[in-house]
Amino acid sequence: MKILTKLIIAVTASVTIWSGCTDTKQQEKEALNEVIKVHDEAMAKSEEAMKNKILLDSLTKTAALKDTSKATAVINNLSTADKAMEDWMHQFNADYTGKAHEEIMQYLADQKKKVVQVNNHLTAVVSQSDQFIANNKK
Repeated sequence: MKILTKLIIAVTASVTIWSGCTDTKQQEKEALNEVIKVHDEAMAKSEEAMKNKILLDSLTKTAALKDTSKATAVINNLSTADKAMEDWMHQFNADYTGKAHEEIMQYLADQKKKVVQVNNHLTAVVSQSDQFIANNKK
């Protein structure tokens, strides 16, 4: 009976340890997926920003545009937001080899905050540029 009890305890401990590892890997995967989801939204906004930048560049070359300095400011805002996206993507590292679960989760939480900020910035400048283009397009 003692052997059976020890065997049950050993199996239970093994299952607990194994399921604990699975849970942490799942948590890490879910956290990474959240970061990637925001990244994908920001990439779409970044594409819109570059399309609007091209439109604004064209508008600044027309004589009908009354406020070229405002257009230039909007173009600069679009470029700054796009550069922020590029910078975030270049520094992001999804290789967690040798890092503890807590360290990975903290890194992913920090990265999500950063990419949310980039996404919000892109959203604002795309909206600003959309409005400027709508008001000045002939």
